Amino acid sequence: MELGRLLLLQVFCAALDAGTTWLMWSRIDISVVLARIAGAFLAAILIVLFCRRAPEFRGIGRFLATSISLTCLLVSYGIFALLMLRNPVLQWPLAFAAASGASLLLSWIGYWRARQGRVSG
Repeated sequence: MELGRLLLLQVFCAALDAGTTWLMWSRIDISVVLARIAGAFLAAILIVLFCRRAPEFRGIGRFLATSISLTCLLVSYGIFALLMLRNPVLQWPLAFAAASGASLLLSWIGYWRARQGRVSG
């Protein structure tokens, strides 16, 4: 159940990030990589607020859940920026989906490793 809640937070933040990126890219007409910074910033705020207000994660603490989520967000942005800067003909929603999928996988692995460390430590 705790893993589901953490992954649901990641999916919701990715949706917020994608929506913000699309709005800034289409309405303000700035680079999609720069528009993604604003989306990632809003997602980071949501992660911190949710993890501070959420009930204690049974498997891992709030601090560890927040750090896993923020690390995954940074990795997602890094993969996205790398894909967009190295492949200029690539459509940004495809790069966003690839980066978000990798981020979800990393989040699952991070949560699993954090649980293993808590159980054996």
